[in-house]
Amino acid sequence: MTETRRRTDVIQHVPFEHAGVIANAVRDRGHEIRVFQAGVDDLTLVAADPADLLVVLGGPIGVYETEAYPWLEAEIAVIRERLGTRRPMIGACLGAQLIAAASGARVYPGTREIGWGPVTPTEAGLRSPLAALADADWQVLHWHGDTFDLPAGAELLASTAGTPHQAYAIGQHVLALQFHPEVLPGDIETWLIGHTVELAKAGIDPRTIRRRTAEIGATVAAAGERMFMRWLDEAGL
Repeated sequence: MTETRRRTDVIQHVPFEHAGVIANAVRDRGHEIRVFQAGVDDLTLVAADPADLLVVLGGPIGVYETEAYPWLEAEIAVIRERLGTRRPMIGACLGAQLIAAASGARVYPGTREIGWGPVTPTEAGLRSPLAALADADWQVLHWHGDTFDLPAGAELLASTAGTPHQAYAIGQHVLALQFHPEVLPGDIETWLIGHTVELAKAGIDPRTIRRRTAEIGATVAAAGERMFMRWLDEAGL
């Protein structure tokens, strides 16, 4: 008999923010990867033919901007349906916010955080796969302006002074991260180009992020991969 190959579906919101470290981790486990472009591809296929894992990535729009981007409502509905099935799902940045919204939590403008910096784990975070980030002194890439209330039944895993809800888990089937441990250091230049207007408006010199990426990017990516590998183990993937 032919063994059925596992599959990971990825919902991508901008071309330069892709699954990176997560993609490497699931490929190492033999997963096929299917990528959907939000706002372009038919996301009902994600629910109609559910993958073993769904990854919802980041992007520069707000969950609450449904009038300007009406397809957000359909994406939230797909995520809500998956939550109901308790199938494994990872959300990064906008993805974590979309999962929060689909869970009934509020998403709203918060403190803007852009660049490399630490998160502080909770006691639950120290017991979770996030503990792998200790190998990188809890340094991660931040790139967000919105935040969210913690969904009902979720467990807070990490925070910063500006953003109390930086990471949460729902059971062993949802890992939601406001920050970006999925980013590969070789991809950071595409972020600097793609977010050039945002960086300029925030008064952030891209050279600062580029230099810091050269110093710690590889270490953070390696710690992130160990974190995702442990989470995949716990999720049975």
